[in-house]
Amino acid sequence: MTSTTPLRASIEDPLWVPVLTHYTPDGGIDAPRMRAHLASLAPHVRQIMLAGSTGDGWELDDARFDALIDLAEGEFPDGAAILFGVLRPTTEAVVARLRHLEARLAASPALRSRFRGAVLCPPVEPEAGQPRIIEHFEAALAASTCPVAVYQLPQVTGCRISPETMVHLAGSDRVTMFKDSSGEDRIAGAADYAGVVLVRGAEGGYAEALQPEGAYHGWLLSTGNALAAPLKRIWELGQGGEKDAARALSDQVSAVVSTVFAAAASEGGANAFSNANRAMDHLRAWGSAWKSAPAALKVDGSPLSEALLDKVADQAGALLEIGETGYLSRNA
Repeated sequence: MTSTTPLRASIEDPLWVPVLTHYTPDGGIDAPRMRAHLASLAPHVRQIMLAGSTGDGWELDDARFDALIDLAEGEFPDGAAILFGVLRPTTEAVVARLRHLEARLAASPALRSRFRGAVLCPPVEPEAGQPRIIEHFEAALAASTCPVAVYQLPQVTGCRISPETMVHLAGSDRVTMFKDSSGEDRIAGAADYAGVVLVRGAEGGYAEALQPEGAYHGWLLSTGNALAAPLKRIWELGQGGEKDAARALSDQVSAVVSTVFAAAASEGGANAFSNANRAMDHLRAWGSAWKSAPAALKVDGSPLSEALLDKVADQAGALLEIGETGYLSRNA
């Protein structure tokens, strides 16, 4: 199985977004809510990742992972490109989910046409050295046929891919993307990765991360769930030669995101990426009526706290351009 569109075409659009997974009170996937969220992003976002870290991919059981595949098979923004996170702690679990994903893709030509790859982390083994990391990825590649994106996420895995290991993995023509959410930026720019698309997942410093000033071709950012418009504007300003304006907007977004993530750090119920973006999305969804709307649910079933929502409204409300109505309240 191969992607019908080369992943490196994503260089033409710098922004990929690992979308939030929305939940019903019984713990299932809230497909209508997800479709509304995706529709709100469509003017700025054409490339998404389902079941990423921001979408609680590490916590999703097989049934909820299948429900996301069902969502992607059905009504979906026309032309949207899709990555699927295959975020499991062991090689065996990665291979099992990867094989299941490929079986679903084989049965759905429409979904297959939008599919751009499976996103894989190293094993969740803090003691893993580079030979073990290579063994893990090579086992996944041998057990599958689809394009693969390599994901550096030491905050979860406890181990780190070295530039030399990434050079080795890039020797496979099926490794088409590298995402780095470590914030350390040790891989990008350290070597030649044979045409692999490099995307930054760490927040902040948006303008300076992209080529030619930086080493990355694009971003794969959780904050695209709520801040896609200013992120795309940073890129447009840079492309238009307005470097100072791009840096100024980048600094503004970076400062807001830093405060929002700090507020979400102790929230609980999900990781900070998910909680921070779920809070910002709640404000976008309901506008000025956000306080009276039912709080969005986290992966553990608990609602976002009013304290977090208050902090996010105070810190990010202006950048989010919260109006009288949001994308849900307009249709309520």
